[in-house]
Amino acid sequence: MPPTARPLAYRPGLDAVRAVAILLVVVGHWTLPSFPMSLMGSMTFFVLSGYFISGIVWKQEVYVGAPGRWGRRLGVFYLRRLVRTLPPYYLSLALGFALPLVTLHQYPGWFLVPVSNLLFYRLQHWGEGVGHYWTMAVDEQFYLLWPVLLAVVPRRVRWLTLVAAAGLIFRIAWSTWVRPNLAFALLPGCLDLFAAGAILRHAEQLPMVRRLARFQWVALAWLAWAALWAALYLTGSHYIWQLIYASAGCLPAALTLNWALHQATRPAAENRLLTALRWVGQRSYGCYLYHLLLPVFYQRAVFRLFPLAGEHGASSRAFWLSPTMLVVVLLPLLLLMAAGSWRWLEAPLNRWKERLAYS
Repeated sequence: MPPTARPLAYRPGLDAVRAVAILLVVVGHWTLPSFPMSLMGSMTFFVLSGYFISGIVWKQEVYVGAPGRWGRRLGVFYLRRLVRTLPPYYLSLALGFALPLVTLHQYPGWFLVPVSNLLFYRLQHWGEGVGHYWTMAVDEQFYLLWPVLLAVVPRRVRWLTLVAAAGLIFRIAWSTWVRPNLAFALLPGCLDLFAAGAILRHAEQLPMVRRLARFQWVALAWLAWAALWAALYLTGSHYIWQLIYASAGCLPAALTLNWALHQATRPAAENRLLTALRWVGQRSYGCYLYHLLLPVFYQRAVFRLFPLAGEHGASSRAFWLSPTMLVVVLLPLLLLMAAGSWRWLEAPLNRWKERLAYS
């Protein structure tokens, strides 16, 4: 384990970051604004995965070739990941089959494994109500790869930076010589985000890193990322943006997590907003799983309730399908579904997962 790493512990501030990230993803996908707000959330989640998984791999020595019975510890690591992520995921898939969602019925095997990111890359488009599963598939593949990669990559910032650079190089090379679109949906195309989380985990206690734990640096970094998007968007350079947005987002996402990690924990009574965000953050996985299923169900219900019979029907349908009404109506329902998933499925699974000891 690197000398700068601390034992993993519950960090309340990170749940607040999860809440903000999932709300950015949900509102971005529901309202489809020109500004890529959903990317801010998805990038933050990938950096967060890199931070947590790297910490577990180093602290528990579950990388390939670690001292002692590394094979058993690695098996426990994989089992704990499967217990945490797959049962809620399969429940959401069952609901998607029941809707029914066409893509799930046409390509069920790609989602059951899961390798839906490879399916979307092959099809070159996202399926109805299932497009968000690509990030979950990339995460699962990341869990398989990372203990192997960290076994051969020295625990130094410069080597992890090379891994991050490999993500950008892959997107450029693959888009140039193989296929120009959706290279970011493949696992190598996300290496820079995962590596940024590993770098933060390795260096979070360095004095320089602690000095960067200020909100003004977070705001400045995201503003610079937004300015880069605006410059490329206004000049029509959308293709360049697809290649570089993740690498450009590594710094603001990592600074956001760094800021949250170094915030003092306060009693719940002192900050009700933070308490609410932590509540949402704990249930962010359920929000993620169901947030594209709900609009499909809602749109079908609106089309059934307001058939296009005259001007009144058309205006009523347009009103209820407007971005504002989608958020107003569906967000409480999404939080309710996520709360049920947490209480009756995810929290019990977490308690059972903790019984799976590494040693």
